[in-house]
Amino acid sequence: MRGWSALLLAVTLLLLPVGCGWMPSKTEREATGEPGEAEQPPPPDPLTGLPSEGPAHPTLMVMVNNHQKARPQSGLNRADLVVEILAEGEITRFAAFYHSRTEGKVGPVRSLRPYYLELGRGLNAVAVHAGGSTEALEEVRTSGWPSLDGIHQDARYFRRESDRRAPHNLYTDLGRLQEAARIKGYGDRETKRVYRFDEEGATSEGEPAAEIDLVYHRLYKAGYRYDEESGEYVRYTQGEKQVDRETGEPLTMDNVLVIKAKHRVKDAAGRREVDLKGPGSGVLFQRGKAIPIQWESRGGVIVPVRNGEMLPLLPGKTWINVLPEDGKVAYR
Repeated sequence: MRGWSALLLAVTLLLLPVGCGWMPSKTEREATGEPGEAEQPPPPDPLTGLPSEGPAHPTLMVMVNNHQKARPQSGLNRADLVVEILAEGEITRFAAFYHSRTEGKVGPVRSLRPYYLELGRGLNAVAVHAGGSTEALEEVRTSGWPSLDGIHQDARYFRRESDRRAPHNLYTDLGRLQEAARIKGYGDRETKRVYRFDEEGATSEGEPAAEIDLVYHRLYKAGYRYDEESGEYVRYTQGEKQVDRETGEPLTMDNVLVIKAKHRVKDAAGRREVDLKGPGSGVLFQRGKAIPIQWESRGGVIVPVRNGEMLPLLPGKTWINVLPEDGKVAYR
């Protein structure tokens, strides 16, 4: 009997919390009001600098059509970053990057070119497109770069709409694209953190720029108008305010970066080579001010710099306009 009592006492002592070696659970700490480890806020979104929420997911780079018959587009208002570059026919195409938003209709979707793929690699993004040039598709195939092709192997994640004619009627949804990325094993791709963000941006200097006019080609012009009330720029295309097809709301952005880069037409179809490595000159527009800058590529990402130091962006959306060297930019 004495042996059983001793054994029972030993077991009881082992089960009791001893001194400072015992820590109450999170639930117990919350119930008693005891302090625990400070919860760290998630890092800001890599493309907007704004608070980030939700589970990890990849950035999607969607090629969006800018032909006259494709306007107004759907979902450009949801993009964190948009890069606009000339394609064939003297019309631009948008590389729209989505990270902070994971739902909503996007399109019309168009084809891929090598220089757009270079942008996608810079941010470790999944390329979303409707086919592409032979060179671009070969690069995707040989490099194994994550891709969702809406007219080939991934067509089930896209749809044609009847109120527009092909090739200006291919649409998709950000939620479907994120689902496709997970199924194909792209779901854990982490977006590269390249940009700097600051609440004042680079606005400590600069000159007034309430109106911005851009000439990509004599047949294509774009521009922006500053809205003092919102502190954002409003986008114009060919002299008309550009709106979202679904909501009718104007497209707005916090940062407008205009750069000039070398362009070369390489074949009879009008396909181009565009130098996105730089360096080159440009202008950064923030809160109604124009700040002359240099630009360079940092790992494939276009960034504004001065004296080798990256200039900060305002938290929010950014549009980058890549003009040919003979393009024109005017502001007032």
